[in-house]
Amino acid sequence: MAKEEYLLKLALLEQEITKIEEQIQVMEQQILEMQSLKFGLEELKKSKEKQILTNLGKNIFIKTEIQDKELLVDVGNKTFVKKSIEETVKLIEEQLNKLTEGKNKLMKKIQEIQGRAEQIIGEAEDLKKK
Repeated sequence: MAKEEYLLKLALLEQEITKIEEQIQVMEQQILEMQSLKFGLEELKKSKEKQILTNLGKNIFIKTEIQDKELLVDVGNKTFVKKSIEETVKLIEEQLNKLTEGKNKLMKKIQEIQGRAEQIIGEAEDLKKK
């Protein structure tokens, strides 16, 4: 194999690693958001307050009155189901587990790609010695 072919293969592997790292960053952000949501729900469960500040988006808040602590949860296809805080926290934990598993699989894939890159580098060095 020519030097250029080794370089091309390494460049392609580097691109693949970069794409996977971007996916991992997105997953890490989702994990942080889910952990924050879980914490907020647990605080809501403990709270005796009748009013809270609700984020409307872009750091704009409104005071809202808590009438009950039953939540409406989107379970897909814009279908909302009433759930308790405990049930919702359990769903969040399940999603966190899936995200963590997915992240771990992607990290293993990066390790595999790095192993292939090292193998290509080794082959190129062997060829150079000959």
